[in-house]
Amino acid sequence: MYGGAAVPPRTGGYGVTRHAKAWAKGLLKYGIGFGLLAFVVWRNWEPKGTSPGIRGLLEQTPDWAAFAALTALLVLCTSIQYARWYVLVRALDLPFTPRNAARLGLVGTFYNVFLPGSIGGDLVKAYFIAKDSPGRRAAAVATVVADRLVGLFGLIWFAAAFGGAYWLAGDPAVAGNDYLRSIVRVCAGLVAGAVVGWVLLGLLPQRRADRFAGRLGHLPKVGKTLAEVWYAVWTYRQRPRAVLLCIALTAAVHVGFVFMFHLAVRVFPAADPGSLSEHFVVAPVGYIAQAFFPAPGGVGGGEAIFGYLYTLLGKPEGTGVVGRLTLRVAEWGFGFVGYLAFLRMRAELPAVEAEAEAEGYGGHDDPKVGEMAKAE
Repeated sequence: MYGGAAVPPRTGGYGVTRHAKAWAKGLLKYGIGFGLLAFVVWRNWEPKGTSPGIRGLLEQTPDWAAFAALTALLVLCTSIQYARWYVLVRALDLPFTPRNAARLGLVGTFYNVFLPGSIGGDLVKAYFIAKDSPGRRAAAVATVVADRLVGLFGLIWFAAAFGGAYWLAGDPAVAGNDYLRSIVRVCAGLVAGAVVGWVLLGLLPQRRADRFAGRLGHLPKVGKTLAEVWYAVWTYRQRPRAVLLCIALTAAVHVGFVFMFHLAVRVFPAADPGSLSEHFVVAPVGYIAQAFFPAPGGVGGGEAIFGYLYTLLGKPEGTGVVGRLTLRVAEWGFGFVGYLAFLRMRAELPAVEAEAEAEGYGGHDDPKVGEMAKAE
């Protein structure tokens, strides 16, 4: 076994039943995602009014230069995300190298884009870090949780900052749209709440922070997960430079992702595509919403969400659907690169997945968290 003792194979009816349930759950996620995608495409296939429909858009000659540009941006932005994770890992003094950040990041991309399993790429990444740092499992998990939280905060901040700037400047695309103004208000409120919470967290004594983590850990079912999130936030609150650097990297990533969608709706040119200012508001919201859709890579849900957001702009739903689907094709291509990295590590991964699941990744059982629980 790579990095530890081998996990005994599960035998008996329980193991078979659990394996069957995992397969059924995975197939259900694929069915939901691709079923919704098929429905959204079918609903917008034919021309309606001034909309050429998805069929009309796909009949046009693709703008391959726009597709090449969005693909290059995808590679650049994803690489920056790997660098952000590297910064978060090193901020906790865990042994890590840029090479490992790249190869594990690629495997994580492959898992998250294509696979519906419960042991996702993030947890496998955490396990590979933790195996070289005995007793620091919570810190390893904290790096991937913090990476997700920083990315989510960046999206919300992005929509609030750029949407608010366009609104104050009197841009008609935002100032004249009630829905977009509502989105900006909600995002601004969430950012304000997060900043206030971050400031107050810095005033919290260590003793109270440990006690609160202990209380969370005692909650049934979700306690370990909540304690993990709390531990991640508390740990990085003590390292503001690393967090600020990661927020700056996140801002660069989100600028790139907005431009990616902006280019994607122009690969199959529509008569009236969204403006850049409109995309700076709706694209981050679309990325946030699709992250919660229970299908691999948010397939189906992302297309439905971006199509709906396009209707809020007063533009054809099909244009948003095709734009998101075009971007997804580029994501699948990059996911295939992750698959090649997965093949190079395939001998290690089955045992890693088994240990990650058997040892309860996503929860805390290292000495530090044990001390937190005792504080209660």
